[in-house]
Amino acid sequence: MAFSIIILSYNTKQLLTDCLNSILGISHNENLEIIIVDNCSQDGSVDFLKRNFGKRIKIIENKVNKGFGVANNQGAREARGQYLFFVNSDTLLFDDIFGKAKRFFEHSPQTALVAPQLILENGEEQKYAYGGFPNFPNLILRKFSQEAKDKMVFEVDWVSGAAFFIKKNVFDKIQGFDANFFMYFEDIDLCKRVKDMGYQIAVNKNLKIAHLGGKSISAAWQRKKLYYRSQDFFCRKHYGLAAMLILKLIRLPYQALVYAFSLKRV
Repeated sequence: MAFSIIILSYNTKQLLTDCLNSILGISHNENLEIIIVDNCSQDGSVDFLKRNFGKRIKIIENKVNKGFGVANNQGAREARGQYLFFVNSDTLLFDDIFGKAKRFFEHSPQTALVAPQLILENGEEQKYAYGGFPNFPNLILRKFSQEAKDKMVFEVDWVSGAAFFIKKNVFDKIQGFDANFFMYFEDIDLCKRVKDMGYQIAVNKNLKIAHLGGKSISAAWQRKKLYYRSQDFFCRKHYGLAAMLILKLIRLPYQALVYAFSLKRV
């Protein structure tokens, strides 16, 4: 089997339905499988999927929300494909990108991971979907280097976890996502470990998908807390304890302002 498509879902029944229909509508290739990992949704997602998609998909049902990395690792362990395609439930495929991805990997043996171009609802390319590894100032400001690219295919340090292909043998070799990240930064961390093994990571704009963006968690402050927690862990893991403590100290005034603003809007 060539591809295992792994989709994580948490209370995104309609979005996931649209995503699956877009995949099944453009790909009639029997050389792929679709694995849904449901993180304890409360919107009837699992029963709905079983009724409407049946044996066309495989469902892993979690009794608790295990987070992004752990859940995707579960899907990868069940996968039989040579390549894994991790993709968010809030995405739509424009065309059959699997054949293009397979040919790209075959002609780029040193590339272990490739991401499609993410297109937003307004038709623009999603910002911060790839870039260079964040240095310490960029961690504070959350400003990743992302120069305008004229090439259709180019090498990067990291790509967004919203959608990417990776060789399964490489994913297994680095032992998948770091389970210490519940959400955010697990994609950058995974890419860093792939690069540390000497492989290349690329963005291929010949592969395009629509990304509706961030529909699983609606509360902005909740997202911020998860983001900061993962940011702290990433900083400590790759830059050390002292760097993490400095980061937390510098970030305090900004956090206070964000929190105060969120209270005003309630």
